Amino acid sequence: MPLYDFRCRVCGRVFEAMAPMDGSDGVCGCGGAATRLVSAGRAYRADADWIASVTDVVDKASPSPHVRAFLADPSRANYRRFLRGEKIRPMEEGEFRLPAARNDAVRREVRERFIARNGL
Repeated sequence: MPLYDFRCRVCGRVFEAMAPMDGSDGVCGCGGAATRLVSAGRAYRADADWIASVTDVVDKASPSPHVRAFLADPSRANYRRFLRGEKIRPMEEGEFRLPAARNDAVRREVRERFIARNGL
């Protein structure tokens, strides 16, 4: 039997359970009837794959509306709202700079000039 997603009609819980392919409804842990949800499965994401890893580290007990909205629908738009709500500014285009190439000869000369200039 394949796995399907269900939503309980009584408590609203969404869960995954094995069920026959005939389209029958499931039963929730609370005893209520659950309807089968149409889903594309875990392998398909219409949005970026990395967003799922962000939801793993979000405080799921937070009552903040931006956190609740992001957990309910982890999309790029809600991710931007989540960042603004957490007062996190993402890096802008061109902000990341690679460190300068290490050149020991130049460093040594700069150090020697500094020592000579300051009389150390």
